Amino acid sequence: METAYAQALWQMIQSGTAPKKALSALHEVLALRGRTALMPRIARAFARIAARDQARSGIVLSVAQKKDEKLGLKAIKDILKEMSVKADEVALNVDESLVGGWRLEGRGRLVDASWKKDLLSIYNRSIA
Repeated sequence: METAYAQALWQMIQSGTAPKKALSALHEVLALRGRTALMPRIARAFARIAARDQARSGIVLSVAQKKDEKLGLKAIKDILKEMSVKADEVALNVDESLVGGWRLEGRGRLVDASWKKDLLSIYNRSIA
């Protein structure tokens, strides 16, 4: 039940309704039906929907260290242009398991230029 309300709220906001106005309209509907106790569960369902949408449409640049951010952004400039994405739309993630290099994930693409990938490739070829 709460998922249906959360999806309706999501669609209202995506169609251009101001979030505050959409939320107050939802609260009025719930109050009329005596279901205001659902609000916390609707909020959690809405957060799940937003996280799923962000994972689907967001772009994440993972680097081994914070200082590698500029190098990674410079290296992916052409890829971002091809995907029609601005550099400020890219989320940064520091992943120390990469050892070095960078990894770009999002919108159905994965570009892996990490040292971890290269090291695993060398390891797998040596034990085969």
